[in-house]
Amino acid sequence: MKGLILWTLGSSIFSSTVLAQAMSPRDFAYAQMAILAQDAAAYRFSLPLAVYQSTFSEDLADIRVFNAEGLAVPFSLSRPAAQSGTHKAPIALPLFPLHEGARVLIDGVHLTINSAGSAVNLQTQNGATSSSAVRQYLLDARDLDATFSALQLGWPDAATEYTGRLSVEASDDLAAWHSLVAAAPIANLHASGQTLVENRVEFAPTKAKFWRLSWLGAAPGFELTSILAQPASSPTEPARAILDVIGTRDPKNTQEYTFDLNAHPPVSRINVELPEANTVVDIALSSRRLPSDPWRPVTRAGFYRVKTADGEQQNALLEIGVDGDRYWQARILNTGGLPQTPLRLHVEWIPNEVTFLAQGHAPFLIVYGNASAARAEADLNRLPTTLEIAPATLGPSQVSGGATRLIAKTARFPRMRVALWSVLLLAVVLLSWMAYRISKETNGTHPK
Repeated sequence: MKGLILWTLGSSIFSSTVLAQAMSPRDFAYAQMAILAQDAAAYRFSLPLAVYQSTFSEDLADIRVFNAEGLAVPFSLSRPAAQSGTHKAPIALPLFPLHEGARVLIDGVHLTINSAGSAVNLQTQNGATSSSAVRQYLLDARDLDATFSALQLGWPDAATEYTGRLSVEASDDLAAWHSLVAAAPIANLHASGQTLVENRVEFAPTKAKFWRLSWLGAAPGFELTSILAQPASSPTEPARAILDVIGTRDPKNTQEYTFDLNAHPPVSRINVELPEANTVVDIALSSRRLPSDPWRPVTRAGFYRVKTADGEQQNALLEIGVDGDRYWQARILNTGGLPQTPLRLHVEWIPNEVTFLAQGHAPFLIVYGNASAARAEADLNRLPTTLEIAPATLGPSQVSGGATRLIAKTARFPRMRVALWSVLLLAVVLLSWMAYRISKETNGTHPK
């Protein structure tokens, strides 16, 4: 009887161990070594393009971090949606036009602002205020304790057509200026009853008392009527990764192009680069995860590439919601002037970051690419805020288990699992039977 009990307990422990068996680095297609510059309890690195190209799950569930002993260490994955801050309402800035020939505190020009947005006095060397074309604008942000990341220009609805470039500078004393944007594209175009407006200028988050806008080359035939400043969602702009893909024209519909990113990065900025100058097109962009999925609309916008006396101008990047689809489609909506050369799709994204605890010994490996791996992230939110998280970089990609790990295997009859559960069921039956026998024997020897 004692031997039967030991056999039953041993079978139960064995089956539980097999069912909970951990994965190893060889279970994943590829690996990259984490290069550590200093000793720390935790490290963080950004995911390279190779990870987005060689992971099976779009949500990056098939990622692990292993130490030198081949044991998995706790890690967490931060995503762009969690990194982006809440967008605040734009703020209107007082706008003061500086006519052609006038320079703030340069060449004898004197500018006095009595109060924010209430009065401005601009004097040149001869004491007169110029009435010529407006080539510069001064913005007053002294009363605002805010960091800005974009400016949106406003002009009259009946403004004339224009394409050109605009520079943006910032200053705290009207004397020393530093450049934020050297040449931002600005456009106000009308064609075939459609309007294409490019009036937003983005830059690294900046806090300044004064801002200066300057037209490069010919100034437009209209004056700006308003400036809206967009408060930055975070004090620093995260680095972005980029990818360019040449499109394939649909032989059945020459107005449609498809693009294969061969990866599923979390795209948040996008642009369609036109192959020929003096082209203005209206394009609808769609995406999908698999070739068998229906197209999902993403955005519709106007794109242009024109030659001017000051050089070539083209539209700025478009901000979209985070999109991890691999396949994209560009459908040209206007029928005139189709480009003869394929379009090029330009995408940008904020890479996901991996944070891991340095358990065990280095080197640490990040491994990825397994068609059957389930999510295994740890919750590291409870780590003390004083814990130093050191940066790490990744070495070149190397083959671990091979590309066959990315192939989803067909479900086979789980003979091993059935056998293990049968052992467990048998153990339960035997234990119940033994408990019954012991109970009977105890009742049979009980004195009457």
